[in-house]
Amino acid sequence: MADRPERLAEVFYAHLFEMAPWARSMFGTDMTGQMQRMTATLLAAVQQLTTSDTADLELVLHRMGADHYVRHGVEPKHYLYIAHALTRAVRDVAGWEYSGHLNSCWVWLSEWVCRHMIAGAREAIAEQNPVEDDAGWRLGERATAAAIPSPRAEPATHSRPRHARRLFRNRG
Repeated sequence: MADRPERLAEVFYAHLFEMAPWARSMFGTDMTGQMQRMTATLLAAVQQLTTSDTADLELVLHRMGADHYVRHGVEPKHYLYIAHALTRAVRDVAGWEYSGHLNSCWVWLSEWVCRHMIAGAREAIAEQNPVEDDAGWRLGERATAAAIPSPRAEPATHSRPRHARRLFRNRG
């Protein structure tokens, strides 16, 4: 994938628009910049997997999910198509090198990325459509308050399957 990011982006968007034709209207006619941003983000995610902590990347993905909702109308349900399109694109670009192990790693990666982006989108939705519970909390406020660690909180550990780290470190 690292050797052919442009091809991966082209195949990804072809699959995405085949599965969800309505999504095409969310993008401009020239997809060059979008494809570059998508592959840069994906390569950064893969690179980050070789380190022990993914907290910074998770925060970036969370913010991207919120931004994609606010600016482009990307809703949590849309990420299902993104995960499927990415897995299919990797399969097509990898060709004969594609394996069950590679599939498992990419399914895990696409779900991991989407999970953090969905969390950001859901928070943006809650902030734009505040709902109060019985205690008077706006749901967006509660989610934000819960996301802010207390000064005494232990740092979070971020784990991923060992096989995913090994695969992405060795093959990219």
